[in-house]
Amino acid sequence: MLNMIWNIAVFVLTFSILVTVHELGHFCAARFYGVKVNRFSIGFGKSIFKCSIYDTEFVIALVPFGGYIKMLDERTDHVPVNLINKAFNRKSIWQRTVIVLAGSLANLILAVFLYSIVFIKGTISFLPVIGKVVEESIAEKLNIQPGMEIKKIDNIETPDWNIIRTALISKMKNNSIILTLVNTDKNITYKKEINLKTINFDVHVKDPLILLGIIPLYPKINFIVTKINNGIKTNANSLKQGDIITKLNNQLLFNTQYFLDTIKISSNNNKDLQLEINRNNRTIKLKTKSDKIVHNNSILFLTPKIIYPKNYILVQKYNVFNAFSKAIIKTWQIIKLITCSIFSLISGNLQINHLNGPIAIAKGASLSAKAGIIYYLLFLCLISINLSIFNLFPLPMLDGGHLLFLLLEKIQGKPLADQIQNILSWVGFSILMILIIFALSNDFSNFMRN
Repeated sequence: MLNMIWNIAVFVLTFSILVTVHELGHFCAARFYGVKVNRFSIGFGKSIFKCSIYDTEFVIALVPFGGYIKMLDERTDHVPVNLINKAFNRKSIWQRTVIVLAGSLANLILAVFLYSIVFIKGTISFLPVIGKVVEESIAEKLNIQPGMEIKKIDNIETPDWNIIRTALISKMKNNSIILTLVNTDKNITYKKEINLKTINFDVHVKDPLILLGIIPLYPKINFIVTKINNGIKTNANSLKQGDIITKLNNQLLFNTQYFLDTIKISSNNNKDLQLEINRNNRTIKLKTKSDKIVHNNSILFLTPKIIYPKNYILVQKYNVFNAFSKAIIKTWQIIKLITCSIFSLISGNLQINHLNGPIAIAKGASLSAKAGIIYYLLFLCLISINLSIFNLFPLPMLDGGHLLFLLLEKIQGKPLADQIQNILSWVGFSILMILIIFALSNDFSNFMRN
């Protein structure tokens, strides 16, 4: 229950931040061109807070899923003669275009600003060194080997795994790509051409790296026993406080959840556990029952310790100027990735069941917030860019629809007839509702499956 409340709270906070920034973009542009803004609302429905500043009513409404600004407009309002020059519809086409575009632009500016903060603060990532190559995979057939570092994909430099994934997805419509790799032991450079036409890219189901047969070099995780539960009986084969668990059932530990799940499964099936531990700098192998680790469904207190070769760790920290430049590049990369995904969705290369909705966003917001402020800011950047692009879809209910009407007005020399605008608005609303239903359906299916 508390987890659900947390998810909802973080989602509302995230959405409110993005909507406020988006509407603030429209608001500032409208005021700049002398358009009177009657209302600035965050949320819909009954207002729970409102105040008036400079002839604008600022509102926080009950339903927090969206927002809007209401500008003075002769098409919907009775406009006094002395205020006609402040009506939106009286402004030139290019001024109205700027006002409509300003919302999406504000979301992009937010992304650049937050990315700049992240890069000034500094991020830690891992160099793209290959840890394992899947048997009979594309990578194995090209003689790509563990220990190689991926330096470039075509002409794109790839300092970390996230950029590699982004580059692969952005190039999935290409016929082929060239991987530039370096053998970290011998410092020899290799170039490998990969035929992408033989690969069925499905970025939401499988990591594109896995489709190539490349598994990154993951850090090892050791677990330090910090406390023994009082209810656990100890003997010669028991863990002791200060022990460092390095292997479980002869497997190195790369994942916390794997470790916990294996222990619980063994507990349920009453199976022995094979542990390799470090005790006082000595390696000891223990064969123990899971009840020596679990008591009353509670696992003894463990502290994970991540072990990764220092020369494979990449710290990205920049001064203000370089951070801003890096933020612009990162934002552009995400724009290209999202745009490519949209075209793949339209062309049928990406199935519509990959469309995510508010439940997936809420989950992502919650997980990123729990992981730390840097991860939450990165998530906020991603969703802000998504919101910016989504709002430019040429659907009459969105900013892109208004831009379409302005373009048609420019072409024919006068606004579209009200009847045509109403028909197009209903068509746009219907398409939008269908997309929302698909997204919610996908969210619900994923929720039930997980």
